[in-house]
Amino acid sequence: MMTALQSHTPVLDEPRVTRGEAAVSIRGLTRSFGGPNILDDLDLELEAGSFTALLGRSGSGKSTLLRTLAGLDTAPAGTVSVPDRRAVVFQEPRLLPWKKVWRNVSLGLRRGDARARASAALSELGLSHRLDAWPLTLSGGEAQRVALARALVREPKLMLLDEPFAALDALTRLRMQALVGKLWQMHDLTVLLVTHDVDEALLLADRAVVLIDGRIGADVAIPLDRPRHHGDPEFIRLRQQLLGTLGIDENGLDGGG
Repeated sequence: MMTALQSHTPVLDEPRVTRGEAAVSIRGLTRSFGGPNILDDLDLELEAGSFTALLGRSGSGKSTLLRTLAGLDTAPAGTVSVPDRRAVVFQEPRLLPWKKVWRNVSLGLRRGDARARASAALSELGLSHRLDAWPLTLSGGEAQRVALARALVREPKLMLLDEPFAALDALTRLRMQALVGKLWQMHDLTVLLVTHDVDEALLLADRAVVLIDGRIGADVAIPLDRPRHHGDPEFIRLRQQLLGTLGIDENGLDGGG
């Protein structure tokens, strides 16, 4: 089922999408908060089963777009169609410290098998031994895996990731990136990853969309074989292209763009 989010328009049901069709469709999306438009007449489609990285400088509209797709912000101008079953993973795990791990994972579930479903999701993420742990006893990587389990247990068709690895150390971040790539393939998810990290986009996604002042400044296919390597000449070329679009030179310095 799809949900159409539009100002003053009721929720519409549409047929379930299949691979090759659009899982997300955005038309003329405009968003502002009393000043210049954060999103400016934006059009974008995400193919079912695709993995898209959303890049852009701070203030370019990345998080605003993600929050709109998640249904956390309204779409006052334009049309946004998304699957009913969608989940968000934020930079912070946002776990409730007074609830055990399995209860955090099953939060909001209305079925009697909530614990069993939470256990299955945690097992998939290598955390079956933390089922009855308290959140404050978890490492940063474990807490973020619990947040992923909480998203997966809802069996989403659309997974929205808002810089979920930014607060992790380098080694844990690499492990989490590999885990997300595996989950995407196993569950046939449509994924939109908001990130500031060009290398992360190239390691995970098959498409990179760059937002500039609320509009699409670049839409780049990433046709790299998996697993991917930083030293691959095509990886290096795409990295330079995306950095250039963001106005950053190959040394990571602001190019003034």
